[in-house]
Amino acid sequence: MAYDINFITGKPVELPAIKGRLKNKVAPLINGNGYVIDYLHHSVVINKERKFAFFAASNINGQSWEAIERKGSFKKDEKAILAKYQFGKELYDAIRANGFSPNDFEQGHLTSFQEVLWGTAAERKKAAADTFFYTNCVPQHERVNTGLWRSLEQYVLKTATLKYGLKVNVLTGPLLLNNDPFYIEKVNNAFVKIPCVFWKIIYYPNDKGLNAVGFMMSHKQLLLKDGTVTYDTNTVKKSRTLPTEADLFMDFKYDNVYQVKVEFIQQQTGLKFMLKNVNLPYQTSEKKDLLYKRIEVMRSAAVSSKKMVEQQLDYKLVGISL
Repeated sequence: MAYDINFITGKPVELPAIKGRLKNKVAPLINGNGYVIDYLHHSVVINKERKFAFFAASNINGQSWEAIERKGSFKKDEKAILAKYQFGKELYDAIRANGFSPNDFEQGHLTSFQEVLWGTAAERKKAAADTFFYTNCVPQHERVNTGLWRSLEQYVLKTATLKYGLKVNVLTGPLLLNNDPFYIEKVNNAFVKIPCVFWKIIYYPNDKGLNAVGFMMSHKQLLLKDGTVTYDTNTVKKSRTLPTEADLFMDFKYDNVYQVKVEFIQQQTGLKFMLKNVNLPYQTSEKKDLLYKRIEVMRSAAVSSKKMVEQQLDYKLVGISL
């Protein structure tokens, strides 16, 4: 089944509610049954104007998780929503063809390939394949996608979920802001705003009840320095001819840089998360402009994919309370 609200026994976690003017931006399903795209072990809701996800929601079962070989390539999900509501090859081919050297944009999973690998062998294979739809994809700088963002994904999966056989719910998505910068080249003769900030909220149980912690990362400065995005539309090139295609989860290695209040993510996304009767251990307050500066992934601090060796990641367990 898709994202399961009742996955954590006795502690339901609803999907984020889309309120107010955001409702008009939701991409409807082709079958007319709402707007939540259901995949095996995860679900996605798409912003039809930005053509990226509002959010992706997944369940991770640490008791039946088992690794499989990563296989797959992204494609549009034209059975779920209309092709015009999702970016596909037309965007990512433009990124590959832009002539920058090196090209640091990658196709970034929202719900990661690894976190859905639980259940029977057939279920693991199907769930993994379901993560390779463009509905579950955002352009991410290489230093984020295969660096610190992947490190966070590995942390969520391995630090406690697998070690303690937990059931965990993960919500993740791009922050779709009106003032996001433009990709340096038009795509199909249209300007494309590139999301610069990514967020993740983990719901998990312990002896205190249901808890939620949040993280955010930004690649804006990396993209601006590379010349991949711009705020000046006069510098955007014409498009080329392209194919039409102290608690668990609070000791992340970089938590002092990238951990944020869940309430801040709610405020910035405009989504309404289920927070009633939920413990929110991280409550450090700071000014918005200072927070956005803090979560920038800088080239000197980022982890290169060439240096990223999953088995050697340093995960520390401090102050765990089950």
